[in-house]
Amino acid sequence: MDKLNKSSMYQMIVIILMQTMLLLFMATWKEIDLFGISYDKLLNIVIFVVVGLSLLSLIVVKEIYKVIEYETEFKIQQIKLEENKRLIQTLRSQKHDFLNHLQTIYGMVQLNKQDKVKEYIKSLNNDLSEIKFTSDGLSNSILDSILIPKKLEAIKQGVSFTYKVERGVEDVDFPLDKLFRIVSNLVDNAIDAMEGFNGKKEIRLIGKNNGDNYHLSVYNIGPIIEEELQHQIFEPGFSTKGDGRGFGLHIIKSLIEEREGKLELKSEAGFGTEFTCILKKK
Repeated sequence: MDKLNKSSMYQMIVIILMQTMLLLFMATWKEIDLFGISYDKLLNIVIFVVVGLSLLSLIVVKEIYKVIEYETEFKIQQIKLEENKRLIQTLRSQKHDFLNHLQTIYGMVQLNKQDKVKEYIKSLNNDLSEIKFTSDGLSNSILDSILIPKKLEAIKQGVSFTYKVERGVEDVDFPLDKLFRIVSNLVDNAIDAMEGFNGKKEIRLIGKNNGDNYHLSVYNIGPIIEEELQHQIFEPGFSTKGDGRGFGLHIIKSLIEEREGKLELKSEAGFGTEFTCILKKK
């Protein structure tokens, strides 16, 4: 694709140079008076050629734009493919671990070692036991299965992560895997934003029922996004963290808008940063 872009740019440069040369040629024609061709006749020929070159320029610009779109879409598909590969790898690893645990528990049951089974199951929850839930720490929603591991990950990063999801999220007109992807990406971005931040590290996820819509917001009290960057942050490939990044928010926004929803951003000094997904219900 880079070769196509370079080739199209070379074509544009050649066309512009040809137009410039023709115009310069016309400007000096009366003084030179070559070949005995009348000025008016030559002017008509040059106008015809310049118009033709201008149309050719428009065609080349259109092709360049198409190539850029294809390149952007290709990168987005690459990111999605990498996400799917990581998900498959995670599921395979979890399946392997799950089977091992089941076999261990089954063996203990066969040997009538019920006490050992209890101890073993308790040991599997050591990581989760480190999480201190408040009275509303569990929302009993479909998002608990993804938010509990995220809370554990945040704690390991030294970040306070609380969430409260009202009933109604199960009625959102969204495939569950895509809803999980949106929540996962927004929370991961919030955790990443805390890296290197010296102030209070806090993330809150709130799900609110709002009539025909469901509002899902992810807020962090840490660094803000500068106002001049806020309109660029959803553009594909835009990132302040290096090449090969900057597609996550674009993908999230695209997924939400596919279902006629909205993704809004508020980032102000003294407030923090909040991404709000406005999702339509079924």
